[in-house]
Amino acid sequence: DFAFYECSGLTSVTIPNSVTSIGGSAFRGCSGLTSVTIPNSVTSIGSSAFASCSGLTSVTIGNSVTSIGSSAFYVCSSLTSVTIGNSVTSIGDRAFGGCSGLTSVTIPNSVTSIGSEAFASCSGLTSLTIGNSVTSIGGSAFQGCSGLTSVTIPNSVTSIGGSAFWGCSGLTSVTIPNSVTSIDYRAFYGCSGLTSVIIPNSVTSIGDRAFGGCSRLTSVDIPNSVTSIGGDAFAWCSGLTEIRSKIVNVSDVSMGGNVFLYVPKSSCTLKVPIGTATAYRNANQWKDFSNIKETLFSSGTVGDLNLDNEVDGSDINIMVNYLLHKSVYIDDDGVADIDGDGKPTGFDLNRIVRIILGE
Repeated sequence: DFAFYECSGLTSVTIPNSVTSIGGSAFRGCSGLTSVTIPNSVTSIGSSAFASCSGLTSVTIGNSVTSIGSSAFYVCSSLTSVTIGNSVTSIGDRAFGGCSGLTSVTIPNSVTSIGSEAFASCSGLTSLTIGNSVTSIGGSAFQGCSGLTSVTIPNSVTSIGGSAFWGCSGLTSVTIPNSVTSIDYRAFYGCSGLTSVIIPNSVTSIGDRAFGGCSRLTSVDIPNSVTSIGGDAFAWCSGLTEIRSKIVNVSDVSMGGNVFLYVPKSSCTLKVPIGTATAYRNANQWKDFSNIKETLFSSGTVGDLNLDNEVDGSDINIMVNYLLHKSVYIDDDGVADIDGDGKPTGFDLNRIVRIILGE
């Protein structure tokens, strides 16, 4: 620990293959150091090992390293390139925080956890690949990464930590997989470039201000699995023109305060499941929307038109009303077109009957 701490004149270092660990703050403050190759013999990089190495431009991490300690490369502001070996399983808190010159990061499939603030304030980051073994993205992990334009979260992730992508103002698209069960507070707060979000049907809770301040967000899908929506969850989403809420029992959902604060409720269309419009018009906060329309949503079960995960007589009734225009349902997903010929007809009604009969 602290072996070469603040050796500011050090410009070159060769680490031999006999070294197995680099201690805490070992090269911290070595501001003249420009390039480091960590050999394959090293298994761990200690906390703050290369923190504040402001002249460091490239780092290669050997394939034997399993953990990158907290703040290991914290505020290495000139760092533009980093290669993370495929044996690393964890990236510590603030490991690359403040590396504002970093433009591209590939997190290998060996990594299972990304620590809090791991890449916070990496404002130059434009390309991000997250390996498919990551199960948790820590709080503020990518906060302030304003250069990111798109993010694909792999199917292994179950939780998106608080403030994980807070202030990623350049983010225009994000893919949230079906493995995610919770989107924590301020997860995408202030992502002012985000235009649309589909929240998968695995998510049960949306935290406080999760999508607050996403001013360019025009549409959002909320699944039936959601049981709680935090305060200000969609506050200041002033560009919303459509909310597709698939929640069937809206009265059972726990709602924080001002969930839709400053959403244009007079012009934003709220699409809801068949048979639930009255409940939404009586539900706290939802009732503030002027334009509530019942909609045919897909549940993933062919012929299930009311999202109860069953195909029965009620679905036949909905289909008959739809075909006879006795009710005006919106079918954005093509749910009523069961045979896939491009239009709902009596053949689709017949298909529902046959499903019920087990044919």
